[in-house]
Parts: sequence; structure tokens; C-alpha cells
Amino acid sequence: MKQALLGFVLLLPIFARPLQTSTPEGTFPGRATVEYTFGQRMRFVLEGEGLPSISEAILYYTMPGMETPYRVRRTPEASDGLRVIYERDLRREPLPPFVPITFWWEVREDPGGWHSTEPQTFRYLDNRVAWQTLSAGPLRLHWHAGDPGLARSVLELARRSLERIGGPLGYSAPEPIDLFWYADPELARAAFRLAGLEIEGEVRPRWRAVILMASPDGAGLEALRRAIPHELTHVVLHDLAGGQPLPAWLDEGWAVWSEGPPDPTLLRALQEPRLEGVSLIGLCGDFPTDPLRARQAYALAGATVRYLHDREGIGGLRRLLEAYAQGLSCESGVRRVLGRSLDRLEREVEAALRPQPPGRAVLEGLGPWLLLFLLMSLGPFSLLLGGRSSSAR
Repeated sequence: MKQALLGFVLLLPIFARPLQTSTPEGTFPGRATVEYTFGQRMRFVLEGEGLPSISEAILYYTMPGMETPYRVRRTPEASDGLRVIYERDLRREPLPPFVPITFWWEVREDPGGWHSTEPQTFRYLDNRVAWQTLSAGPLRLHWHAGDPGLARSVLELARRSLERIGGPLGYSAPEPIDLFWYADPELARAAFRLAGLEIEGEVRPRWRAVILMASPDGAGLEALRRAIPHELTHVVLHDLAGGQPLPAWLDEGWAVWSEGPPDPTLLRALQEPRLEGVSLIGLCGDFPTDPLRARQAYALAGATVRYLHDREGIGGLRRLLEAYAQGLSCESGVRRVLGRSLDRLEREVEAALRPQPPGRAVLEGLGPWLLLFLLMSLGPFSLLLGGRSSSAR
């Protein structure tokens, strides 16, 4: 959810090694390493072993969402020609925290042909923090404050949430899911500000990590009871949709619904006059960044998914997810699966949210029984009328 304290979801898709500009003849018999100081610098080092010398080297490194990798040509720095270094200034060219980076080198020996190193992937962690790790199934919780017992409670909460969300959908995590729990929200915000980013309002379904912010105590655990299922829902839906983009109202609405009972603040937002731009059609793309509109958008999206679940069941929601996984547009998916337009669906949700007159719900529940009573009462009355008619003749 794009609000303070709730998490930040990042999913890592499988991406292929990009096309290379040269043709390596074999694996380079050396050592490729990377080291960094968070927010300061990142250094890639290549050291040759068993070669006369390195004539030149090309470093490639890439991140999710990049069509082509960065490409940096370097020459040896050591006098023996067996050491190549490339350093990126993260103050001038920042990288987003927790992004997975895949890198490799292509090397031309002197004399000789080209060699390449094996691709390696690492995550750009906030190493200002001394992370500790607990695991359960596909989940890995990284934490740095509080006690192990509280960390185990958070991990168990995540395990139960994943089971509750994914179980009815037949979901099994294809890759591990990393949860990074910041005990100090300002520490997390500072990490992202180094890259010119703000955590609030940011959800990036590309990197397989969940960033959580909550105090290491009972109050924080209560906050995580909503944050964790919300963020894990984005992971589950991303995987089940095969990475296809989903309408924001469905993606965020499902996440809000997964939190559990409706949030009182969102219920109040539904009772306020609708702000401009807050509609299901308007929520096919990105959510509003304005806090007031965002609150109403979450409220409408969550109410819509809850309404659909109440009437169509989890099967109906899954059919809708499958339709979007096939690449259908926001409007087309609703029309195919639900047989109605987005506008009509929104009107139905609004009607269901209106306060009912006193006693209406009771009468609706008793409706079938009242009809049966009326029919049974009319039976003897019809016979009586029939008898009087016969006597008259």
C-alpha cells in the first residue's frame, strides 16, 4: 500500500543475458568481484589468473527493466596487466536500494582472443544495517532490531499470510521472497532518498523483495498485520499474472482486501464526496499521488474487490486475473468475465455501499420465507372462493 508505514514491494523477474557485441571464445580463468559502500561508491574488480596479460576488458551490468546493459570498456590498471577496475560514483549516479544487479566481463588477452566471466547477480543491500535472517519456506525475513522472538512472530505472520492469500489460488512461490524489516522508518526513507526516491507512494513490482517499516514492539507487530498481507498480495498476483501488468484497481484493491476487515479510515473515505479522477476507469493505470485522492482510490478499489468476492467468489476473481494475464485491457477483462462495463460495476459497488433503511436487511433475508407463507395462505383462500362459486351455481 502506498501509504506511510506500509511496505514497498519489489519483484525480480527472470531476465535473459542481453546480446553481446563480441564473441567470447571461452570462460575467463580469473576472478570477478564487486564491493560497495552504500550510497557512496561501487567497485567492480577483475583479476586475471593463468593468462599472459589482459589487453582490454568490457564490463556489462544490468538491472530489471533495462533493455540493454550498461557497457564500460576498461584497460588494466596493474603493471602486470592482470587487474581491471571500474568504479561507479553512487553519489552522482545513485542506484535504488535493494535492486538486483547482474554483471559479467568480456576480456581480450594479449595476445589471444576473447574470454567471458560467468554472470553473477547480487542485491544492492543497505549495508549500513547489520541484517539478521530467518527463513520459512520461500520466505526470508531480514531484520536488525528487536529480539529473535519478535522476528519469529513477524516471519510466522508472513508465512500465514502467504498461505491464506495464495492457498485458494493454488499458488506456490517460484522463487524466494525477501522481506526487509526496518525498525526505524526514517532509516528506510533515508536509504531511498539517497537514490532520489520516496518510499511512500512507491510500489515497483519488479524486484523480489518487500520493504517493511514498523517499530520492533507490539504496536509495530499490529501494524505489520496489515502491511505484510498487503505487500505479499502484490507478489502473488505478479507471479500468477506472469508479470503482465494488472489494472491498478484490481492489484491494489486485492491487496487492501487481503489485509482483513476494512480499515476504518478507508470506510470514512468512502462516505466523503468523490474527488475528481477517482473512478474505476481512472484507476486502470497508476494511482493518484495526491494523498486525499489516493485514500479514496484505495477505498474504492478495496470495496470493489470485496464486492466481487462476495458475489463471484474467489473463482470469479481468479478468472478476472487470468483474463488480464492473457493481456486483455482493463475494460475488456471486466466485460469478458463479469459481463458488464467498469462504469456499471462501479455503480453496483456504490449501491451496495449505501446505508440501508432500518429493517431492510431483515426483510431481504426473510423475503423467500414471506413469499412461501403468502403462497401457502392463498391456497385455502382459493379453495374457499371456489366453494362459494359452486354454491352460487
